[in-house]
This record gives sequence, C-alpha cells and structure tokens, in this order.
Amino acid sequence: MTARDARAAHKRGTTAVVSVDRPRSIRDRPAQPAPKADPSRAIGASVLVMLLAGAIAATVYALQSDLFRVHSVKISGASLAVRQHVEDIVAPGCEELSATDTTASVKCPPGLLGANELTLSTRQIERELQAIPEISSAQVQAVMPGKLNVALKERHPEAGWLVGSDVLRVADDGVVMDRGPLDGLKVVVGQVGGTPLKPGDRIDTDVIHGAEQLQTELPASFGIAAKRVQYSPSDGLAVIGDQEMIAMFGPPRDLNVKMAELQRINQLASDKKTPLAFVDLRYKTPYYRTR
Repeated sequence: MTARDARAAHKRGTTAVVSVDRPRSIRDRPAQPAPKADPSRAIGASVLVMLLAGAIAATVYALQSDLFRVHSVKISGASLAVRQHVEDIVAPGCEELSATDTTASVKCPPGLLGANELTLSTRQIERELQAIPEISSAQVQAVMPGKLNVALKERHPEAGWLVGSDVLRVADDGVVMDRGPLDGLKVVVGQVGGTPLKPGDRIDTDVIHGAEQLQTELPASFGIAAKRVQYSPSDGLAVIGDQEMIAMFGPPRDLNVKMAELQRINQLASDKKTPLAFVDLRYKTPYYRTR
C-alpha cells in the first residue's frame, strides 16, 4: 500500500456520521366545547341577592320605625312610690292608664316613645332597677311590638337605724332602704360613731339579728330591760337598760352566753342592793361597775 492509500484509508476511518430525524408532525388537539350556562344557578343567585336586599331594608325599617319602640309598659310587684322610680327609668314622661296597689299599665304618647326593642338591653334595665334600694330583684321582658313587662320584688323594712336625727329603715338583707317612720319595725338601733349611713348602703345582717335578739330576749328570758340598742363600729352592740345602765356586748356572737353572764352580774348587784352602772361583756372576764 502506498503512502497515499494509507492516508486515504485513515480519513475514511475517522469520518463522523450524523443522523438527523425528520420532524414529527404535531397534531392539533380538538377544541373543548364551552360549558353550557345553568339557568337555575342564575335564578338562585338573583333570589339570594333579592332576599339579602329585602333583609337589609327590613332591618333599616325596623330600627327607624316607631313600631318597635316601647309605647306601653306593664309594671307588677311594686308599690306606688317604687313605681314612680321605675317609670322614670323605663318610661319617662309617660302616663299611667290603670293601676292597683302593686301593678300599673303605662302608655307613652307618640312624642315620648321609649327605646327600640331591637337595640335595648333588658339586662341593663334590670341592673338600673336593682340599684333602687327598695327593689330586691327585677325581671324585664320585651314583648314585640312595642311592649315591656317589668316584674319586681320589693324589700320590706325590718329594722330602724338612727344616725343623729336621721331615721333610716333597713331591710332583712341589710340594705338601707329609705328614710321613714319606725312604726312596725322589729328593732331600732342607734349608731354611735363611724360614717353615717345613707339609703343604698348595706349593714351586716348579724348586727341587725343580734340587736333583735338582745331587745327580745333580755327582758323576756333574763328579766333585764332593753330600753335602747346601740351599735358602734369599734365597740359593737350595746344595750341601755333601766336607770341608764350600759351593757357592752361587742360583736354579735355568743350573745346567749353574754346575756347569761349579764343576768348573773345583775343578780349579784341586786343582792347587794347596788344598782349596776356599767357592764363590759366584750372580753373573757367581764368587768362591771355599780353606782
């Protein structure tokens, strides 16, 4: 082989062969049909919009209309004096159409209608009514359209509380109700020292019940007169007896024991024919002084 033939053979062995694929034809996909409109959905949406618009219009009408404003009030369970306080809160300026000892029907003229029943808070009205010292509980119910029922339970005076010349009446739960006569009360207590009380304040019921016990049982069971009962925040209960004898009982606890001790001391003084002037039963060992 000649040198020329060798070079020709070498060129043939190193020649690269490139294969090119023919481009594949791309087929067009068939177009998807557009979804058909559902007439029921359109109708439902329209109805929903109309209902929503109607609800909004009805709400606006109800809030602005006098139909749902309070125009009549029925009050039950309250005396005449208490009803006047109640009417000033729930129906100011309105007129009673009919009334008995404990109930009343109130009618409001167009210019003095009350709050809208859709926005008023019966709980708030109940709280305002229960802030009146004479009222123990209050229940308020809105009756549409335009009516309000108010059911009350009143407190009743049980004790009198004297602060100087001021005469207060106290209920059995210790609430100072009002200023009034002492007729028919179980006990009258004179306050000595401390901050003067006023209607709406509250007294410890143990003090009231203790004063009742002293006033009732001292003369009935121990033969000792109880002309006056006094109370001091610092010294507790005290009794003023015959010849202005003073017996200090302190806090209203163990009163039976203290009354028995007073009876024993009173008997000793009687045997010696020396009237008692002062007895202090606040401590474990009583102290007494004769005249």
